[in-house]
Amino acid sequence: MQPELISRAFVELRELSGEPFILFPRSQAPGLYDAIVSFCQQAGFSPIAAQEAIQMQTIVCLVAASMGVAIVPESMQNFQRCGVVYKPLQEPSPIISIALIGRDNPTPAVQRFLQTARDLQ
Repeated sequence: MQPELISRAFVELRELSGEPFILFPRSQAPGLYDAIVSFCQQAGFSPIAAQEAIQMQTIVCLVAASMGVAIVPESMQNFQRCGVVYKPLQEPSPIISIALIGRDNPTPAVQRFLQTARDLQ
C-alpha cells in the first residue's frame, strides 16, 4: 500500500487501483470473489489479481509479506501480523451472506451452537 495511505483514517477504494490484490479463489467462494471484483469495478477499476489463498489468515500473511493488498472482513483485524495495517474503506462495504449447514441428529454441542446462532439473528 502506498505510504501516504497508511497514515490516513480511511482509504478510498479507487486509490488501490494500481495495487496487486490478494483474493480468495473464485472456485472456492464465488460469492465473495464476485462481490470484491464488483466492488472494485464500481470504484472504476478491475483488481489486479497477484495471488490467491483459500484462508483469510493466509491472505493476511501474504499482505505482511508485501505481496499485495486485500479486502477482508472487519473481524480479521483481530489477526495481527507485523507489517499489516487494517484500514476501513470510505465506501460502504458489500455485505456477504454466510450460511450454516449441518447433519441430522446434531450432537449437544452442535445444538448449543445452532441455538446461539439463532439467538444472534
